[in-house]
Amino acid sequence: MDCDVLICGLGPVGQLLALLLGDRGVATIAIDRAPAPYTLPRAAVIDDEVLRIMQSVGLDRAVLADAQVQPGASIVTAAGRPVEVFRSRTGPLGHPPLVSINQPSMERTLLAALAQRPSVEVRRGVALDVLDRRSDRVEAFVRPADGGPSELIRCRWLIGCDGAGSAVRARLQVPFDGRTAPQRWIVVDALVDRPLAKVPHPHFVGSAAQQAVTLPMSPGRHRWEWMLKPGEDAEPRLRPEAIGRAIAPWLDGETVEIERAVVYTFHTRTASRWRVGRVLLAGDAAHVMPPFAGQGFSSGARDAANLAWKLADVLAGAPVALLDSYEAERKPHVAAMQRLATTMGGLVQATDPRIVRARDALLHAIDGTRLQRWAATNVKPLPTYGSGAFARRPARIPNRRTAGTLFPQSDRLDDRLPHGWAAVAVDDLAASLLAEEGLPVHDAGADGAWLRDRGLTWALLRPDRFVFGAGRAEQIGPVCAAWRALAAPVGAVA
Repeated sequence: MDCDVLICGLGPVGQLLALLLGDRGVATIAIDRAPAPYTLPRAAVIDDEVLRIMQSVGLDRAVLADAQVQPGASIVTAAGRPVEVFRSRTGPLGHPPLVSINQPSMERTLLAALAQRPSVEVRRGVALDVLDRRSDRVEAFVRPADGGPSELIRCRWLIGCDGAGSAVRARLQVPFDGRTAPQRWIVVDALVDRPLAKVPHPHFVGSAAQQAVTLPMSPGRHRWEWMLKPGEDAEPRLRPEAIGRAIAPWLDGETVEIERAVVYTFHTRTASRWRVGRVLLAGDAAHVMPPFAGQGFSSGARDAANLAWKLADVLAGAPVALLDSYEAERKPHVAAMQRLATTMGGLVQATDPRIVRARDALLHAIDGTRLQRWAATNVKPLPTYGSGAFARRPARIPNRRTAGTLFPQSDRLDDRLPHGWAAVAVDDLAASLLAEEGLPVHDAGADGAWLRDRGLTWALLRPDRFVFGAGRAEQIGPVCAAWRALAAPVGAVA
């Protein structure tokens, strides 16, 4: 066997997945048909969940050093009045929930770290040719992207992280269901000498005459987007003088250098299956969504975090059926993010004056109210799962869940935990009983309040820090029995 896991596609999702596997000692080969990373910006923002995943591979501070924390986001009504629809505050996950990035800078950070993982081999300029799936392995024939003889790579598992046009998904003949939006958007990325005074945070402009988005990117960069009218020729609006006129109202003496100007069409699609035997899909190969909620890469990063530990545990002896929980957990959450992005897009892209007036009347009515403040801090779906690899099925209502919820870490709890399974406790009895079950046990610290508020004394955390089970001392035995039936032994190596 040439490796345990072959990753096809080395964009940011593939890079993050390789890092997570590398930290578990999984023998991994990652290939990409491009000879070098893409050098222009694509993904614009990440959230607190992604930063926590970056923390798990030791890179959250490095990523933040090249990023810009955003205080919130607003919709600008047709009257020119900005109404806050998202308020950024550092919550229980320990990281800011809205951060602008420059994707090439972030990828350089990820790739530099990947070069330090001895169990991961990166091969660039290599394209997938043929897949041959067997009961105990996958045989992948790859060849140089610029031509040449093919090479066989034998692996136990293959992950397609190769984007919306996934060659892996195509070879599996998995449908990619959904829709392509009829709207086309001009996207302009620019270098700026300082932050734009008129745009302190992302603005979505909802004028019936011209829909637009303007948002700060990482330090020294800014992005504008304008929706094209049906049938409108984009070429005249891509000319430098036209772009200059379009961005002028947003400037107050700042110097701007255009980095790129392109036309995008947005899609909302999901693969009908995310696992076919020993082949799985992640990131854009599994799902794509409109950009309005900034959840494209973030959703792919969650895929990587969910899948990596399950692959590592299966390779270390856990039941193969554990991998079935990957799609069961992630697909409904992706669908929720797609609905959020579609809803936000509908608010911004409205062209019917009657709809614009109704939207603006609602926004103006709630502006400054308690309802608006609540909505702005609760717009994003909670990081919880309604089913999957847990000791018991999570509660139906997300905010009532214990099992299925991402455990808080207000004081960087994750830095004190091992890469694998771990338990946290708030009393000596629970800690002693958990240790007798063979689990590494840690003091929950400041995050013990989450347990006490729910009348609990301990929680068993999966490697991705979702709560597998939680309770009082008398419930430790049943939860640990479920854990032993599902997971690889503690200390087992992939």
